[in-house]
Amino acid sequence: MVKSLIGNNVKRDLMKKTFCLLLASLSFCLGSDFCAYDANGTCVTVLHNMQEAHLFLQEKGHKYYIATKEKIVTEKRSYRSLKPTKSSGNKKWYEVDWNEGVKLCPDNKFKANKGIWIVNGSAHIDSINCVYVDGTPYTRGILAIFAEEESDFKKADSNWILVNQTIVNLKGKTFIIYDGVGRIDDRPLKDTSYTVQMEYDLIVDKNELRIRDAIWLREGEKISEKHPVFYFRSGYYPSSDSLKVLDYPTHYEDYYLYLRSKKDGLEGVVTCPKLNRCFYNDSANGYRLPNKNEWSILQTAGQSKIFSWGNEFSEDSLKQYEDIHCAEKRAGIYPVRQYAPNQFGLYDTYGNAEEPYFNYDSYMAVKPCGPNLYYNLGKACRDLFQYKCLAINAPMNSTTFKLPGFRGMRMVRKLE
Repeated sequence: MVKSLIGNNVKRDLMKKTFCLLLASLSFCLGSDFCAYDANGTCVTVLHNMQEAHLFLQEKGHKYYIATKEKIVTEKRSYRSLKPTKSSGNKKWYEVDWNEGVKLCPDNKFKANKGIWIVNGSAHIDSINCVYVDGTPYTRGILAIFAEEESDFKKADSNWILVNQTIVNLKGKTFIIYDGVGRIDDRPLKDTSYTVQMEYDLIVDKNELRIRDAIWLREGEKISEKHPVFYFRSGYYPSSDSLKVLDYPTHYEDYYLYLRSKKDGLEGVVTCPKLNRCFYNDSANGYRLPNKNEWSILQTAGQSKIFSWGNEFSEDSLKQYEDIHCAEKRAGIYPVRQYAPNQFGLYDTYGNAEEPYFNYDSYMAVKPCGPNLYYNLGKACRDLFQYKCLAINAPMNSTTFKLPGFRGMRMVRKLE
């Protein structure tokens, strides 16, 4: 048995099954070849008409299902059996791409025919109690729990399907963080560095939050008109039609963290009771922005260098990871994942939207390269500033430094 934690998914499953039955009936009428398949997807006998199918099912029972040969090949390719990226006790984590379905079967320690699946997403099971979790075009985490008894989840297995997310192994490792302090005008710039040891691993979105994801997160929520999905007036987008920029980064908003945690069934680090006033709970397990040290490690892929490729700036290296043409005063941002990922598998850590980190001292989202009272103008900021994309006709705030670029966001959460 499978239960969904989202009611609308149950309705979608029923509609999908009804539609598949209609397709099967149509294939019977057209006389296409089709098979009776067992639970493993093996064609046990070829059937030539609806009468044969009816008689076969009457004799063999519910352990078999009927589908065209072409159809079953398509279905089998749409779900993958994966090995977990990471395991800990009864917990497993699987990394998948957008729209990639996953097949999970009960662990051998369970009596599979007596267990129950509970899935925070759209899914169905087969006759041997394996669950097929549908792919999704949105970045998120889907939890699939298997327990022998619905009333007892103490020994249940939890399976996290991380869609367009990756686990970054940081726990117990030491990193050098490069920084800088000073002001543009009267205070000298000074490069600094310090060492941190990480006490946990992170689950990290592979790219910045997109318009597509923001629209999905906002579905069914009461959002103030003062908070559009993206800002037409800023001039960063090539079109004011959201359908034409679905894969572009969206502007940073606190409540997207809250809505994402809510979608994934997690306790919100950011809680927004009115979606326009947010509070932070550091002990919660939901989504948040990375803090300063985390963002430095993620941006440089844990290399303990000023840049992910080394300590010296290189435009040839940078152009592998971002559009460098903003140095030619081109305006605008671009769709995510257009350039190579860094060594952690993260996209756009240098270019596209400027990603803030979370400052736990002020409980604010802070841009790594300012503008603040005291600018963080370490070597990386000074070398990369000229490549920040501006809004169309954006003013200069200095004869040396340009107005910082579009502020997007990347979500992280601690590995439980």
